[in-house]
Amino acid sequence: MTDKTTTAKAHTNIALIKYWGKKDKILNLPTTSSLSLTLDEFYTETMVTAGKEDTLLINNMMQDPTRIHNFLDFLREEIEDFGPLTVVSKNTVPTAAGLASSASSFAALTAAVARYQNWDLSLTDLSRLARRGSGSATRSFFPGFAVWHEGHDNQSSFAEALPATDLPIALVVCEIAGTVKKVSSSDGMLRAMTSPKYSEWVEQSHVQFTAMQEAIANQDLHKIGELAEENALAMHELNITATDRRFTYFNQMTLDVLDFVKALRAEGFLAYATIDAGPNVKIITNQNQAETIKDKLQEKFRKLRLQIATPGPGISFED
Repeated sequence: MTDKTTTAKAHTNIALIKYWGKKDKILNLPTTSSLSLTLDEFYTETMVTAGKEDTLLINNMMQDPTRIHNFLDFLREEIEDFGPLTVVSKNTVPTAAGLASSASSFAALTAAVARYQNWDLSLTDLSRLARRGSGSATRSFFPGFAVWHEGHDNQSSFAEALPATDLPIALVVCEIAGTVKKVSSSDGMLRAMTSPKYSEWVEQSHVQFTAMQEAIANQDLHKIGELAEENALAMHELNITATDRRFTYFNQMTLDVLDFVKALRAEGFLAYATIDAGPNVKIITNQNQAETIKDKLQEKFRKLRLQIATPGPGISFED
């Protein structure tokens, strides 16, 4: 069986209602429910095969396998024991730069191991397992819009797809920095939770989570964008108001692009910003305006790397 391989492909997701803080570090239970859009253009393909020890290669480069090894050990204890694995990933997402690389990576890894071991698990089951590697990975098993229920224990914290929609949403992704961020998401969340504004953000996020589902059902792109921008900017305000080592993921280019988004709206464009744990800005718009917005950004910020992203599929396998 040493030559057996299994490959899974998972797409990254962008949270429109964010996950930013844990109420249970062991189970990776979030303080809020979140809602995301899976993206077609960014993904991770992960192949697993037998090895002499747990090893990890990303884009043909050997990586520190500690985080992957710990997650595989969790799967060995949770489901069934299995031997060492060689994990080979092809990642189209800049790692640890705030473009949700860990979401697609851990979703693909979880799915690949489950298929490799012939585990008969539902997508819901897989989302619970992947949560222990990366919280946002729970949502990358599903196409289009997905929700991750915060839950109160392992069983109740899982992700599921929202009803399919042909909403013509698009994101203009502004890759301001593709380097590894100085403050990891895990550390950033811990610091953010010390902000005096944190409990207020949690309460508001619960309201926005419900409102976002209504906006999607109503196919109201303006409301979707408005809610996403409010939620994201309030999340980043937690970082700069933290009492424990306040910080920011923003740089000057982030601020300049945010100002440009406001200017686009003033011109009558559908344009709202969302930002994960990093400096990169994603502009929510519709598919008719995305190319024009991209062109305007390129004209204003000539060195900015830009890409248009559209709704993507759920988990898939190469047999």
